Amino acid sequence: MKHRMFVTVVLLTLITLVAACGGGAQPASSQPAADAAQPQAAAPAGQPNTLTAVKVDATVLDAAAAYWADAPVLDVQTKAAKEGNPDGPIVKLQAAYDGESIVIRSEWADPNESLSKAAWTWDGSAFAKTGDEDRIMIAWPIGNNADFASKGCTAACHNLSANEDEWWMGSEDAAVRYDSWHWKSTRTNPVGYSDDQWWSVLTDPADPGSSRPSDAKDSGGYADNVNEDASGPKFMSSKGTKEQFILAGDEVAIDTGALATADIIPGYVLAAAVGSRGDIEANGVWADGKWIVVQRRALNTSHDDDTTFIPPKPMPFGLAVVDNGGGLPHTVGPDVLILEWQ
Repeated sequence: MKHRMFVTVVLLTLITLVAACGGGAQPASSQPAADAAQPQAAAPAGQPNTLTAVKVDATVLDAAAAYWADAPVLDVQTKAAKEGNPDGPIVKLQAAYDGESIVIRSEWADPNESLSKAAWTWDGSAFAKTGDEDRIMIAWPIGNNADFASKGCTAACHNLSANEDEWWMGSEDAAVRYDSWHWKSTRTNPVGYSDDQWWSVLTDPADPGSSRPSDAKDSGGYADNVNEDASGPKFMSSKGTKEQFILAGDEVAIDTGALATADIIPGYVLAAAVGSRGDIEANGVWADGKWIVVQRRALNTSHDDDTTFIPPKPMPFGLAVVDNGGGLPHTVGPDVLILEWQ
């Protein structure tokens, strides 16, 4: 993939924002350490730019499942999306599937676990908002798309303007659409899902993000934790001021009298998305300087805002990772990647 296309992805992701619903998961930091373990036997190396999914009896959200030892590893060397920025980590991808679902395991080096997107820090008299999160994004075409198969995400990139804020991701034709899996370490992983989104035509010329709506949801999802004048958080956790996340149902009105200087209040209230937006189950664990993220989704969700996987039909896809971002400091897989089936 070319540098510019994923610049657009992340810029628009920041403006608007890659199976079963993901309810009931515990925060990433409390997941069992075994989930992050490497397979006991070394997995075989995969073909260049090809992710081969192996057939298994039943897929699970377990990074240490025995079948990963037989799943070929595709190493994707990510490159800087903007000239002059450093290149990124190698992302190790593996895939498996059963009669109902596909599961993708991603592993990459990251020196820090970033879980504080838009968090509020109390200085004794006022709040300041800082922090970001780690992410991984996977983009797929919805239906047959020869342009995407040959160009990858650059087929969806509209970036002729000299003003990067005007770049957008999508298509010129409402019949041409894309499916985006967007895993977020702060906003979705603690409650067990990846944000499911789709790209299409630019519906509002003044809003570059209007081409990239989120999938429909019945309930749930994350919500900004901000008061009416945007000077601080509206809620804190009923479980105490040291909670890393605020889960829906645990939020209580902020009480600055209960805060000590340097206390940090999370920037979001979290719940698993119910509906098409919550199609992708996810379990991400950071340990020993790396993330291991497992994502699972039904081969066919029956939702028209999702791609349908039809083994043995190959599927092109694109990849990007973000280290405590966004904005421009993210890295991308520079080539078109292909999912195949064993």
